[in-house]
Amino acid sequence: MKKVSILAILLLFNIAGCSLFEKEKEAEKLNIQKDNRTAYVIINGTTLYTDDFFKFAGVVLKEMDKDDLKNQEVKEYLVKNFIEHNLLLQEAQRRNIKVDEKKISAVTESFLSESGTQDLKVYSGSYDTDAKALSEILREKFMVETLISDMINSNIDIKEDEIKQEYIDVYSQKEPSRKAHLFQIFTTDKQVAEKAMAELKRGLSFNEVASRYSEGPEKEDGGDLGFIIDTDYPEIFGEAFKLKPGKISDIVKSEYGYHIFLVKAYSKPKRIGYDDVKTQIHFSLYNKEQDKKIEELINELYKNADIEYLTDINLSDASLSSKSGSYR
Repeated sequence: MKKVSILAILLLFNIAGCSLFEKEKEAEKLNIQKDNRTAYVIINGTTLYTDDFFKFAGVVLKEMDKDDLKNQEVKEYLVKNFIEHNLLLQEAQRRNIKVDEKKISAVTESFLSESGTQDLKVYSGSYDTDAKALSEILREKFMVETLISDMINSNIDIKEDEIKQEYIDVYSQKEPSRKAHLFQIFTTDKQVAEKAMAELKRGLSFNEVASRYSEGPEKEDGGDLGFIIDTDYPEIFGEAFKLKPGKISDIVKSEYGYHIFLVKAYSKPKRIGYDDVKTQIHFSLYNKEQDKKIEELINELYKNADIEYLTDINLSDASLSSKSGSYR
């Protein structure tokens, strides 16, 4: 009899709990209905609005053309980033992560000063962001950064052996790059190229002819491109590397136009040393490990999240949303 009574009490609590949960959901929906903004998504019980999304993606959206705004893949990418940001933010709030309010105030004041107005436009994506809204944007950003620093960055330890192995795998087998001190006369007009070549054959200096006829930006320096690696430039520049020092090429035609090259000198090839790239390798390995751990954290947050979309996002509505200037 005692077992039956306990079971009945547990069942009663279960029913009451379900009822309370349903009431909370109903209350949340009533609150949404009272708000004059458009509710977009509920993440773990927190309602986010379309304005929140456009605030988050504002800077990127301002740079997009009409085709990008209609691109489904672009929209999915921005939505994914928005959801992930808020999952990380909620985790930071759950862990009661604090940020330096003095730092937020200082950065806010800097952005809102006369000299910082342009930076504010770029940073916030909005031309009418006030101090309160900007402070909230910064607070969220710093909270997420602190979460990543506490949970991820502090646990990344790139060993010297890893750096050395990466050097062996990537750099030690590379052939040293050959550099040439190269000058160029470039034009899209064949007749101009022929006229330039005729003046070079008459003995005029390459610098003078380049300054007169070249269309490239190096024209101002007499055609001087400095020391270059041929693989850093279009394939046609390989023709210049066939020249002996001090020699001028014939007119060389490419898909871009007409080139005349002069090689002043070649530098002695130097193999990349470990110390030359040690810092660069460490930075690269650190970023890879950081990306991996952030992805693992986000996947875990997704797995445990309750996400309910209430409407669809139309990226073309961004301009309408920015005029409202609202922020949660």
